[in-house]
Amino acid sequence: MRPRCIALLLIVILGAGVLIGLYGLQNNLFTTFDPGDRYQSERLDYMGVIYANRSNQYGFFEGYSETSSCPWGFIHRGIDYFFINNTEVIAAAPGCVEQVFWRVNPNATLNMYNIYVWIRFNASIILYYTFEPFTHVEGDQDRQLAMLSVQVGDWVMKGSVIGRFLYVEDAAHIDFSVRNGEVAYDPEPFFGSSDHDEIMGLINDYHPGWNLSYTAP
Repeated sequence: MRPRCIALLLIVILGAGVLIGLYGLQNNLFTTFDPGDRYQSERLDYMGVIYANRSNQYGFFEGYSETSSCPWGFIHRGIDYFFINNTEVIAAAPGCVEQVFWRVNPNATLNMYNIYVWIRFNASIILYYTFEPFTHVEGDQDRQLAMLSVQVGDWVMKGSVIGRFLYVEDAAHIDFSVRNGEVAYDPEPFFGSSDHDEIMGLINDYHPGWNLSYTAP
């Protein structure tokens, strides 16, 4: 075999090896999450709301939408829960706390500090709880962090208290979403039957006829 052909063959073999290695690494990353016998993680079809008492909310203003043709008039990739101050926030589904952090919201002057709790349900689904106390006061992010009951590495079950909510100004809320990386899913199919009835009851308390989700045609 000519030297040039041998060199090309080696490049192909090495390239294939790299691709196989990368595939194996990615596959490993997506299959290493294992909740053991803590809960059933194959399919999330029993998700609940993130409150214990409906009366702890002061309204419902937006759910999930992939289109502006919805009652709130804009695309919104989650469910907003508008809690009064010091409301207990509970886990919508079981999982492992993967991230707890805060950041400055670059797109707002009032709602500057967002606090995040990410809870992984399985290898592909993470539930995002974004605490938005609606504040521009430095230090309020630390107040909200101090009101959380979980830290990275904790395991929670559905209904476990993950913290209490800090309400600072009107429009304070928690933005809740179901995600796989940067992809946000319509949360409606993940609810259990009675849990879906509960959130629809909440919505209809304020806006009879509204849906929880408005997906693109």
